[in-house]
This record gives sequence, C-alpha cells and structure tokens, in this order.
Amino acid sequence: MANEDTHRIEQKLDILIHLQLLAVAGRESPAVAERIAVLSDMGLAPAEIGRIIGKPANYVSAALGKRGRGSNGKSLKRKAGKQA
Repeated sequence: MANEDTHRIEQKLDILIHLQLLAVAGRESPAVAERIAVLSDMGLAPAEIGRIIGKPANYVSAALGKRGRGSNGKSLKRKAGKQA
C-alpha cells in the first residue's frame, strides 16, 4: 500500500514539474486545452483532470474528443484495413 501511495505521489509531482516547465518555456499559463492534453498524456482520468483545472469531467472528455479530430471535425483515425 505504501508503495502504491509513493508511486501516485511521484506521478503527481512529475505532472506538476511538467506543467511548470511549460509555463517557464515562454508562456505564463498554458491554454486549458494544452493543460488537458498534457495531463491526459500523463495518465490522468478526465475526473482527475477536471479537479485540477477546475472544469467538469464532461468538459475534459469533450476537449479530449476534439483533440482526435482535424479542423473539419472528422476523426483523424483511419478505419482498419484502409490505407491513406
């Protein structure tokens, strides 16, 4: 149990460090969509991301859904068996 707690603390510290690096890299505050993307890439669930950024989980889920679509609103994922 203590090992699991240590792992979760380390994971959250990694996330905080990464977000700080984004801020130091020339921007005062990364855009909400960028923060959501970073936190999702770090393995957090939409509910956890929402608590961190102060948005509801369904807002986070929608933002993550938009991330997988191009500017025309269609999915960037190809169907299995089709070549680009």
